[in-house]
Amino acid sequence: MKIYKFGGISLGSAGRMNNVVDIIAGALADDNLIVVVSAVQGVTDLLLDAATRAGSGESGYRRTLEELEQRHLEISQELFSGNIPVTFSVAFSTEFSELKDILHGVFLLRELSDKSLALVLGFGERLSALIVSSYLQERRIEAYYLDARKLIVTDANYADARVDAHASELQIRKQFASFAGVPVVTGFIAAAPDGSATTIGRGGSDYTASILGAALGAAEICIWTDVDGFFSADPKRVRDARILPFISYAEAMELSHAGAKVLHPLAVQPAMKAGIPILIKNSFNPSAEGTRIDGAPLSPERNRSLPVTGLTSINNIVLLNMSGSGMVGVPGIASRLFSCLARHRINIIFISQASSEQSITLAINPAQAPNAKKILEQEFRAEIESRQIDPLAIRKNLAMIAVVGNNMSGHAGVSAQLFETLGKNGVNVIAVAQGANEMNISLVIDSNDEDKALNCIHESFFLSQRKVHLFIAGTGTIARSLIGQIRAHRRNLQEENDLDVVVCGMANTGTIALNDEGIDLDSWQQALQPRSGKRGIEGYMEIIREKNLHNTIFVDCTASKEVAAIYPDLLLANISVVTANKLGMAGSWPLYRSIRDAQRKSNARFLYETNVGAGLPIINTLNDLKNSGDKIISIDGVLSGTLSFIFNELRKGGRFSEIVRRAKEAGYTEPDPRDDLSGADFARKFLILGRELGFTLEFSDVLVESLVPEEYRGEMPVGEFLDRLESVDSWYAEESEKAAADGMTIAYAGGIKDGKASIGVKRVPLSSPIAGLSGSENMVVFTTDRYHATPLVVRGPGAGGEVTAGGVFADILRIASYLV
Repeated sequence: MKIYKFGGISLGSAGRMNNVVDIIAGALADDNLIVVVSAVQGVTDLLLDAATRAGSGESGYRRTLEELEQRHLEISQELFSGNIPVTFSVAFSTEFSELKDILHGVFLLRELSDKSLALVLGFGERLSALIVSSYLQERRIEAYYLDARKLIVTDANYADARVDAHASELQIRKQFASFAGVPVVTGFIAAAPDGSATTIGRGGSDYTASILGAALGAAEICIWTDVDGFFSADPKRVRDARILPFISYAEAMELSHAGAKVLHPLAVQPAMKAGIPILIKNSFNPSAEGTRIDGAPLSPERNRSLPVTGLTSINNIVLLNMSGSGMVGVPGIASRLFSCLARHRINIIFISQASSEQSITLAINPAQAPNAKKILEQEFRAEIESRQIDPLAIRKNLAMIAVVGNNMSGHAGVSAQLFETLGKNGVNVIAVAQGANEMNISLVIDSNDEDKALNCIHESFFLSQRKVHLFIAGTGTIARSLIGQIRAHRRNLQEENDLDVVVCGMANTGTIALNDEGIDLDSWQQALQPRSGKRGIEGYMEIIREKNLHNTIFVDCTASKEVAAIYPDLLLANISVVTANKLGMAGSWPLYRSIRDAQRKSNARFLYETNVGAGLPIINTLNDLKNSGDKIISIDGVLSGTLSFIFNELRKGGRFSEIVRRAKEAGYTEPDPRDDLSGADFARKFLILGRELGFTLEFSDVLVESLVPEEYRGEMPVGEFLDRLESVDSWYAEESEKAAADGMTIAYAGGIKDGKASIGVKRVPLSSPIAGLSGSENMVVFTTDRYHATPLVVRGPGAGGEVTAGGVFADILRIASYLV
């Protein structure tokens, strides 16, 4: 014999009820069944609304009552194809007449007691059980209606009664000493010893099924719901949550008590005590295997190597904190606290106490918080007045997350991994509790961080597809190249690195595209829409913070001072930053210090490799040298692809003005070549390197030799400038000849030594690595204590959208490896 329980969603329409009867009919071929039903979806809330209105003297309760009657009639008429049996019609009318009389009495008295409310709320189950049992008979399946008030005995706490297990077992066994057909039992409701109606908590139909199964020694208790079983997390919040085929009784209890809505928290205990397995099945997908809950030892096919089984959360709790020096070493404080709350039937969700005994923190339901504070302040009035205990503090808008798993016991590093993951994502843990059995770590966080915390914990422990969420600023050359590279390599990263790089946002000054699930990278340009509402970079940042996605990286592909200025705010919001924009690290000294200070204070990462060498590993190399204890004596090099090309061609004997013209035509220079020839961009790169060495430098401290003659630096048109540039050709030719006579060549190069940085036309020996450059290559030469006789050289392409985007992509992947 098996117990089948069907929830309200499974009974929410005539079609769904027909589906339920199909499931019952199919199972009867192999087993005897006892069926337990909940109220039709939404009916209990309507009954509560009607009762509340009636108790307040509002005649509007009648409209709610009419809506309830009409809804059940419509389901019945559709099920019975309009030919409702007389016996059903009479029983249905009798039930509704009784309900109307009760509510009319409540309305007249203007009083809604717990006793009356329990009686009213039970009509949802009574009506659904009546419909299902009658329809089974219509389908020629022997069945009958059975009111659980004849089966389950409780105390007289009508609205949330406690079950008398022994008395209930006697009643159940007596009722089912022999029976024929399918009993359809009302869930949720029971009776006090005097026979008056009680209820056993919202969702209590699961509990009813478990009580019946335990009392009758059922082979299995099957809970039919609208999901395929227990998930590793709420699939509505964690997209990669997966079905758990097997969990233990203890794990099911922990998950249910901590917020999992699949099963009533109390439903596990009777089944566990009787050793009866519980099966969670989906009435909309009966072929799915579901989740089996039992106490069987782990077998090879059931063995889970992961320490954590599942996550769950309660997303609206209140913390009540009692603290004070007068609590230290005083016996009985905790006893008084918990006894006081118990007397007033206030449920405690979570408990945490400092080892100093100076504070006790409790999590409770928000609806009970004001009363809890009031009664506790009355209980401890003397201690509060004498300032031994502080007035009780309440903290709202919180969520509790429970991390549950049998395998957590004795598994070192679970807590470390949990809190490290949360820390990297900037989730502040307000309170923590862990039982000595080590199978549940519960923590309280701000409710705004709930989804972020669930997702990052799930990725950390379940090895579901790890994700980083990118928000890109700028849609120019570098951004376009970066999108192309992500699109080309995303599948490979998913398959080989178990990493998904998701572009959730792109924005420029006029347009924006947003999608938490990821913008389609094949059509991202079409996704861009005109910006409205939150405009500017501050508006974009506000959107990113509001979304509060885990593993978020802001990617700056602009050359904007305004964007660079928000780096400190991003970092302090625990949003990691990857930037190709030099105007942060080469900006004013106060901005540079602000970025560095924010970086130290947050758990976010800040990478800017492309600021100096595009795709060359210059910053990383410099940091490796410093971190390993090497002393940097000097840094020399060429950090402009444009100027490298010009001087490399000049060494071949070309004329300076013609080479500049060719460089512009080839796209090596900015539209106005003077932007490159001024050396300003080159100087910013050496300013960054100088700051990396620890020197306090502003841009004005870098000595820069401009290659633009002073008389050509005004508003002169580009064409005219290129024509007049011939005037300097002879100077470059002479300088090249003089250098060659001394076994040297000229180069536009930079150097940093003893805290001073300079950039300009310099003579370098033909043996110098700089003299060997070709095309638009960049190069940096590190002379250090270790690399003194033979300096360390980093050389390669130092410009171009693809190369720079590649460096940005590499920085993104470095941060991804840190975050996930």
